[in-house]
Amino acid sequence: MAKRLSTIGRLLYGIAIGDALGNLSKRNTHNAMKADFDLSQADFDFVWTPTTGLTLAIARAISLGYTRANVMHNFSEWWRNGQFSMTNTLQTDRFETEIQSIIDFELTRDLDSIGTADPAVDDENILIRVMPIAFYETARIGSSFINDEKSMASIHNMVSLTNNYPAAMMSAGMVSFLISQILGKESLNQALENSIAITYEYYSQRSIFQPDLINFARMNMPDMANLKADDLIHNGNAIHTLENVYWVLFSTDNLKDAIRLAVKTFSKQRQTILAFVCGVYAMIDRGNLDERMIEQIDRKPITNAILRVANRSNRFHMRT
Repeated sequence: MAKRLSTIGRLLYGIAIGDALGNLSKRNTHNAMKADFDLSQADFDFVWTPTTGLTLAIARAISLGYTRANVMHNFSEWWRNGQFSMTNTLQTDRFETEIQSIIDFELTRDLDSIGTADPAVDDENILIRVMPIAFYETARIGSSFINDEKSMASIHNMVSLTNNYPAAMMSAGMVSFLISQILGKESLNQALENSIAITYEYYSQRSIFQPDLINFARMNMPDMANLKADDLIHNGNAIHTLENVYWVLFSTDNLKDAIRLAVKTFSKQRQTILAFVCGVYAMIDRGNLDERMIEQIDRKPITNAILRVANRSNRFHMRT
């Protein structure tokens, strides 16, 4: 019998599946995904990365009491105790920016000065971590939460805990608008178009963000799908990864093709793209989730616990 999943559950499970697929290529070159990879025939050790772990930490924080301090406490549990990891192991790979913010928080408890103000070389993970925050704000206010300054400040302030600079906040803002449009039942293509237009309109009217709008110029092209793969930059930067995610989604119309295009085109930040794409498609349709992979996620008890708390909290309940 297929497991029933709420919409927030589909998002979190989709992220974990995409993250694990991307992680497969990093851990074992023999089993690395090829462009013709067949999910129905897949047989591998399912292990997600801290990208999913930190996203689960945020989902739990929202469910139990949404404050920045609560998010940082959950981040500390992730780093200090290995909570939210698939293997209960402590984090040792990458994520230096996040770890430094955790250390600074533990030392000072000053939430307004712990995030780096220098654009990080590898900050693409914020694109995934903001998804449950955008879901919460959409459930709380609706897809028009962009008109609520407190909601936008909530998104920007949460990003600033680790990445305290305009480009990171703007990248997270665009993802947030996309999530709100999908939850508002727009088609994926229209949701992509709307999120770009809304982002430009919103940030162009705020002086602190205006100098960074130029970094999103290619996102605003009339037909992103016509960009050549060789013209795309994949270096782990949030803006470039967001551009690449949108290119994949504009260029395909189903999850299978999106995964194949991402695997064929990208290597360095494939993991984040797959987590993003699978999360989006899982929200759109429960049928996009592979049942065997759901079973592997359920082997980690904390995922079920987080989902139960999320559902009971009513903070992710979409009102019609």
